[in-house]
Amino acid sequence: MKIIFALSIFISSPLFAATFTGVDGKKVVVSNPQRLVVINSSSVEIISALGKGEKIVGVDAGSQFPEEVTKKAQNLGHPYRPGAEGVISLKPDLVIANEENMPAATAEQIRSAKIQVLVLENSAKDGLEGLKRRVTLLGDVLEAKEKALELNKEIEADVAALQVEIKSLKKTPKIFFLYAHGPGTAFIYGQATGSHYLIEAVGGKNSADFTTGTKPLTAEAMVQASPDVIIMLGRGLKAVGGVEGALKLSGVSLTPAGKNKAILQVDDSIRWIGPRFPGFAKELLQEMKKTL
Repeated sequence: MKIIFALSIFISSPLFAATFTGVDGKKVVVSNPQRLVVINSSSVEIISALGKGEKIVGVDAGSQFPEEVTKKAQNLGHPYRPGAEGVISLKPDLVIANEENMPAATAEQIRSAKIQVLVLENSAKDGLEGLKRRVTLLGDVLEAKEKALELNKEIEADVAALQVEIKSLKKTPKIFFLYAHGPGTAFIYGQATGSHYLIEAVGGKNSADFTTGTKPLTAEAMVQASPDVIIMLGRGLKAVGGVEGALKLSGVSLTPAGKNKAILQVDDSIRWIGPRFPGFAKELLQEMKKTL
């Protein structure tokens, strides 16, 4: 694990202060921050679950939950291309961003304005184990260690309950996550992605595990994957025209999932693993059982 927790802790009267090192190797001194800019929906949800959501003044466009936090915060635009000027204009005393959402040049531009930027590991790194690490870290950063401990226990309990339900599956289903912006654009998500870990969480096998990361969908790749179930983001399924529209995407109708119309909707945020992830897995498992 790249992140080093609390390399040094000292009393800086009158407030507690601690130094953390992000995955980019940059040291960040944190002392009871009151104005947070948070880039990544997973981190927004974690911080809110820790009871610190009222401190968030800016988020990216992909952060939609919880509404009582995100509606009040300034929308800073695309999750992968946050604008430094917009962040700086909010005058935060700490920016928290995940590695995949914070280009190094943007982080340096923000730091040049004397604003602290803590870069966390990729929000999909190591699935639920990575989520628990980030919960613990943010609990330390925001002085909410007890809340973090409770949240991690809830996650572990949810995962244990899932394992009990998975035992009733008659087979290990092959599941394919199809990412689409519209009828003409679709992508494969392979290993080391949030969707991969969602598939594992419901006792399935990622039928696109022949690749890592993402790449454009081809009919050949879809037929090679031969999934029993296809999952799509809610907004993606809507963009292609629902299940009937999804069946017209490359190769989909040739698969067992396509022939059975086993195309299921999942939450738009599943690529960034957050505290609701076990709940999304439970919903998917229940829907999937109806198709197998």
